[in-house]
Amino acid sequence: MATLLAALTFTACSSDDDEITIPENGTKVNGCYIVNTGNWEGNDASIQLYSYDNNTATAGDSEGNIFAVQNNTLLGDLAQDLLWTKEKLFVAVSGSQKLEILDESGKRLQEPYLFTEEGASPRMMATDGTNLYLTNYDGNVYVYNASTAAFEGKIPVGTRPEGISYCNGYLVVNNSGELYAYNGNVSIIDLSNGSTATIEMTNPYTASVVCNDEVYIIDSGNYYDIPSTVYRISPAEGTATSLGFGASAIAAYENTLFFVDNAWDYELNTFVPTPLWAYDVTTGEKREILPAATMTNVNSLSVNPETGDIYVGYAEYGILGTMRVFTADGTQKAVFGVGHYTAGARFYE
Repeated sequence: MATLLAALTFTACSSDDDEITIPENGTKVNGCYIVNTGNWEGNDASIQLYSYDNNTATAGDSEGNIFAVQNNTLLGDLAQDLLWTKEKLFVAVSGSQKLEILDESGKRLQEPYLFTEEGASPRMMATDGTNLYLTNYDGNVYVYNASTAAFEGKIPVGTRPEGISYCNGYLVVNNSGELYAYNGNVSIIDLSNGSTATIEMTNPYTASVVCNDEVYIIDSGNYYDIPSTVYRISPAEGTATSLGFGASAIAAYENTLFFVDNAWDYELNTFVPTPLWAYDVTTGEKREILPAATMTNVNSLSVNPETGDIYVGYAEYGILGTMRVFTADGTQKAVFGVGHYTAGARFYE
């Protein structure tokens, strides 16, 4: 593994121009990463480091972000996901059909894995602490050693797999189905014996989180007369239970599910924002955290697993985005610029 530069600094994207220092390799970064998808065929994906010490972030544009600075090249087209584990950053760049393996400064540790199979497009990731699991539109989950980044094999699943979670020995995979066919399903893989169970859905997409030892996903419906629905997946039982409400983004902390449901209104020809809700999965109690007025143009939702802080990413067409960080009670503690169409914050696993 390459050694990081102890004194390496990046100028923060903030009003006070604080600097963020990346520590030496093997020392946990006191912050998290922001992954920005970028525009379709825009070659403008980016990665930022957000510092807990001064509540600000490195640059989010395609040329000033940590990947570009460290590697003297652009990250590529459509960064879909980032998983931070074992002092490595695994970055799935779907449009460029590659998996990058970086150190904590954003520097390449090796040449990226390239996917050349028909229909290949790397999407989302999960880890069990030993292996990393990556969904790919070629119908497989790719398995890598989380410590060495060595390729270990593939697990066949459904059509166009997207979101994935690891929960108590099981992988739960959202297979979004054929494009515009709305014939998706969920694969539940028992890693102890390799068996797979299938639950039929309409359009399970990227969202998949673990909360209170169960998996929660969004079946996005058909964006017209079949509404989105949040489901609780119990992997050991192979069952799915509707929570009775929809969502466009979800995140989890302890026994609480956070969600917004900014659905498209065809009569108004716009997305209609909803409040940010907190749903207690043990009691069924739902409460408002932030009003709908603060949820306009929400593109991502993430929660710090250590503090419960809520990271809300905002995106508008054609311009760089914004991220706001709120405490669990809805108090804003930070706001900073991000790249185009941020996929959200990513924390150490």
